[in-house]
Amino acid sequence: MHRIVVRLLGALDVTYGTERLTVPAGRPRTLLAALALRHGQVVPVEEIMERLWGDDPPAAARTTIRGHVKRLRRVLDGSHDDARSVIDGERGGYRLSTERVTVDTTEFRNRARGATALGTAAGPDAEAAALDGALALWRGPALAGIDAPSLHQDVVPSLEELRLRAIHRRIEIGLEREDPADHIPRLRETLAVDPLQERFWAQLILALYRSGRPAEALREYEKCRRLLGERLGVDPGLELRELHQRILVGGPALTAAARPGTPSGGPGRYVPRQLPAGDVPFVGRTDELAALDRELLDGNGPAAHRTGRVLLLDGPAGIGKTALAVHWANRRQERFPDGQVYLDLNGFSADRPMSVADALQALLVGLGAAQNDLPSGTHERSALLRSALAGRRILLVLDNALCPEQIRPLLPGPTGTTLVTSRNQLRGLVVRNGARRLTLPPLDPEQAVVLLHALLPGHRTMPDSLRELSALCGGLPLALRILAERAALRPEVSLARLVDEIRSECEPLHLFGLGEDSTDLGAVMSWSLRGVTDAAARLHQALARNAVVPMRAADAAVVLGVTERTADLLLDELTQIHLVERHGSDLYRLPPIFRACLDGRQQAMTTECA
Repeated sequence: MHRIVVRLLGALDVTYGTERLTVPAGRPRTLLAALALRHGQVVPVEEIMERLWGDDPPAAARTTIRGHVKRLRRVLDGSHDDARSVIDGERGGYRLSTERVTVDTTEFRNRARGATALGTAAGPDAEAAALDGALALWRGPALAGIDAPSLHQDVVPSLEELRLRAIHRRIEIGLEREDPADHIPRLRETLAVDPLQERFWAQLILALYRSGRPAEALREYEKCRRLLGERLGVDPGLELRELHQRILVGGPALTAAARPGTPSGGPGRYVPRQLPAGDVPFVGRTDELAALDRELLDGNGPAAHRTGRVLLLDGPAGIGKTALAVHWANRRQERFPDGQVYLDLNGFSADRPMSVADALQALLVGLGAAQNDLPSGTHERSALLRSALAGRRILLVLDNALCPEQIRPLLPGPTGTTLVTSRNQLRGLVVRNGARRLTLPPLDPEQAVVLLHALLPGHRTMPDSLRELSALCGGLPLALRILAERAALRPEVSLARLVDEIRSECEPLHLFGLGEDSTDLGAVMSWSLRGVTDAAARLHQALARNAVVPMRAADAAVVLGVTERTADLLLDELTQIHLVERHGSDLYRLPPIFRACLDGRQQAMTTECA
């Protein structure tokens, strides 16, 4: 036997099998709706009176209600052969039978509320199917065409809220496991009816972003912001604001889990790959590359990205810090699937050092943020950067740093990986931020010769001349490359003659230049003096003139006319930026390139005197 089906989720529709039953218009329809919405429960006559007439029922209201019940019974009971009526009158009210009548509002409530339990037991796909079945019962606005103000006021809002919750959860599942573009039409339809639903604005913006339409997603956020401001005088809530910021920086939380048949990370994901080209050829540094693996990757295990890691590559000008950092990062790209972000902080260069605010802006824009949407304060930008990097396997390469204060606001949170290069030892970064240090030594003589040979493949090379040239360069890669280019530009000049030119030059550093600051060793080294005190700069000049032999703090004190304690502090200041190096417990000397040039000049002067 068929069941009578009463549909209220849309215009009233009553069927028995394939037969559509015609319910008299007016109050009989309101009465049926009132009984159906309390399906299986006794609805008191007093409640029915309120549904039919509000606060002003007629004197004969009870009699009128009995008449409406009879009319409904004729329609509903006449559709089947059962002698019992589908509307029972009992205990001062009326009840719609649950045995022979199905009501779509009851079915919807049961399916929607049971979907969560089903999802827990059988997974999100089963939950989604249950929600689809529940939402399919809706054919339009609930109780459409029924003139019952109290029902629309008391009952419809809860039904509508349950429907919106079901839609929201269904789309939430879909955005994680299905093509997000499939859900954009439903979201737009929902917002067209109720444009003040922030939860659906958030889903629409996310769906657009994951569909590879980030610009459109940001436009929808702006549309929502204006709408809320104009209609309610408020800004978007916290969820929407945070979503907006994550879209600006491409945060990992925006990325859906991989779906069968789709690339990991889903569509629209931005993966920065900003590393510059490395030095070619790259020679040696085998031990240092292995040390970088140990410090930043923790071997090959999954723990490599569990905790924050900061490694400082320090050393004098031209030692190859950037070259090593970039070369290693390019070799280990697969270990950072969410990207590699690079920033030159201009700590020691012809340009002014980059401010913290500008550095934060550059990093956030490099991660995909819109410049005009960034907060103005450095603290807010720093927090936004940490949020953007949180949980992401990204390598941050901060090159050419001046001081710890320039670095600290740029560091990611506890799971980040940062590689810093600097001429400064950045001792505060080690003390306060737990950075590990790797100080680069000069290339050993064998590696220096290999590099020169690789840089001069077509030149008439002689082993002895290569060794002498590399010795004059003090194992400094930049000096080796500059001399190799000078030799390549003059193929008619033998390397032996080039060695003689360097040794006979009164200012050998002048030969280590190619006409521009970035390839002029003297200029590059002079940038190391940026930020040192005047007294330390004078001491360095004195060392450059006289320090072929190592100098003690007592000697420096005599040269500058200061106390030995002050001289010791100045020598330590120069040591921090690798303009001098400690030799033994109390001796200081210039770095290898200075010593090599000065030794070469002294050797030439000795030969002339002889």
